[in-house]
Amino acid sequence: MSRTCFDGCDGSRASIANPGELGARLIGAETTVIGDDAAPRAERTVALWNPPLTDEELGLRASPLGEASKLMADLVSRGLRTLCFAKSRRAAELVHRFTADRLGDASALSPYRAGYTPAQRREIERRLLAGELLGVSATNALELGIDIGLLDCVISVGFPGTVASLRQQWGRAGRRGHGLAVLVASEDALDQYFMREPQALLGRRVEAAILDHENPRVLDGHVRAAAFEAPLDDRDRALLGDAALERAAALPELRNTKEGYIWAGRDYPAARISLRSTSPEAFTIVEGSSGSLLGISEEARAYSTVHGGAIYLHLGESYRVQMLDLATRTAVVEPFSGDYYTQAKKETTTEIVEPMRHKQRLGLPLSFGRVRVTEQVVGYQKTSIQTQERIDLVALDLPQTDFETEAIWFLPEAWMLEGLEEMPRLLGSLHAAEHSLIALLPLWAMCDRWDIGGLSTNLHFQTGRPTIFVYDGHSGGVGITERGFEAFEGWVEDTAKLLAGCPCERGCPSCVQSPKCGNLNEPLDKAGALTLLQRTLERA
Repeated sequence: MSRTCFDGCDGSRASIANPGELGARLIGAETTVIGDDAAPRAERTVALWNPPLTDEELGLRASPLGEASKLMADLVSRGLRTLCFAKSRRAAELVHRFTADRLGDASALSPYRAGYTPAQRREIERRLLAGELLGVSATNALELGIDIGLLDCVISVGFPGTVASLRQQWGRAGRRGHGLAVLVASEDALDQYFMREPQALLGRRVEAAILDHENPRVLDGHVRAAAFEAPLDDRDRALLGDAALERAAALPELRNTKEGYIWAGRDYPAARISLRSTSPEAFTIVEGSSGSLLGISEEARAYSTVHGGAIYLHLGESYRVQMLDLATRTAVVEPFSGDYYTQAKKETTTEIVEPMRHKQRLGLPLSFGRVRVTEQVVGYQKTSIQTQERIDLVALDLPQTDFETEAIWFLPEAWMLEGLEEMPRLLGSLHAAEHSLIALLPLWAMCDRWDIGGLSTNLHFQTGRPTIFVYDGHSGGVGITERGFEAFEGWVEDTAKLLAGCPCERGCPSCVQSPKCGNLNEPLDKAGALTLLQRTLERA
């Protein structure tokens, strides 16, 4: 049997726990892992930076974006080439703006993220490689596979979701001398957990990569492209798997002939697949006065990021969305100089499609299966950048979106909810438990908090009882919540420790508040959530 060399540079990122297994599953052949690196490397200083508390009673801390911009401005002013990773597009743009404001000059600075045009991205990469840029704030779009030259310092704003990603980011620092790698903690519950327990981060092994060949969201595109190249028949099962032939029979663009399944469409199917998004559809973002193309937004993000009235950040500049045209899939924007940002408010429902696994765990019924998630952006909140004061809540009328994915759900027993059963405390306790469970799931699965969604309800229309759902935030599911199902006991125990260890009294961003909550973090009851989880563990 032929053997394939599969190392961290040629086939896989260097920082995963299972490169051999991943390589074999990717290419269908035996692989050889090259695990030793004899290349010389400079020393690197690692620092964990927790922004200071600004309100001990509410558990509020100074902005991690502001702290990161202070660091980057200081490093850049010393001539040190610095890359700052942020977890969202908005955050990358804000770090750039704050740094430019501190330096008074943005000529050696640039943001970098998905959503820019290819020409814009290539120009930023060229300037960074050539040494024209000293400071770049980026999303993980710049984390892998792009040659950006030699850097001195890397700042990571918030734990990126996996130790593998964090080490990948930090690994870019110090390639020409002693390097500096900094993690600036956000108010996120997992970040604060690591600040209190640094060895839980620094001593943690990198994660194993998850690969699901049978996810229809991914598989369908491969099957269409394969049928375009040559007919698919039973001889392809050994290489493509049974699921590929099952999907071929279900896809309307394929026709079953005596030669096998062939492509019957008029276009080139591989051209439908984006390398940067799981969504083939996108909205274009156009500057109204000039008609110039600023960028793109995937359909899944458009309703919450470029709705009418939204504040959109691009290359460090602010724009307000004048209009989102659903027919032409275009967002028209205008320059904006105000002092507020926007956050979408969503209504979410979850329908159980197919329970696949069910078990009594920690004294309650725990299920794993397929669900259909329906979301609708119903408004947006204006919040002051300077004071974080909520200014206004504006209603919106946008279409619903839905997708099928994988989820776990459980039904707390009546004795677990004793004393918590009255509204609104019941809903606040369930909601807070849902948020904190989502915050800690990245400890057990190779994911980021932004890869997970959730829903808690005092009465679900199918279960007829109070129910908490946690689901994969990607259509089809990618195996995240299945890992949560397998590690449920440890996951709940860590979540209870998180809530008990947070010094706030009523709940804060470091324990139960979520930056992505569609209900704008209302209602939340930290004490009720802790009581619920502790009772669950005590029975076990």
